[in-house]
Amino acid sequence: MREKRADFVTGCLGGRVIAAGGLGNEPSPLGTVESYNPVKRRWEYVAPMPTARCSSALLQTPSMMFVIGGVSQGPSNAVEALCLPETV
Repeated sequence: MREKRADFVTGCLGGRVIAAGGLGNEPSPLGTVESYNPVKRRWEYVAPMPTARCSSALLQTPSMMFVIGGVSQGPSNAVEALCLPETV
């Protein structure tokens, strides 16, 4: 990954591995989302989450990842859906 992160969620969308949120180097919660492209063999940034957080739960569907709750400046009740418009 391009950005060091701990306590993040991960899933697979469109043939790519997705890493979302987590705890950064500061340490502070991250809102960044990265996608591993197996064709290019590299990590790429995709659109960030509106709510930076770590310790989230993940619900995976065939076309979306739901990042649920977690910790931002305190406990978060945010729920965000991540999807990629293209496949590998």
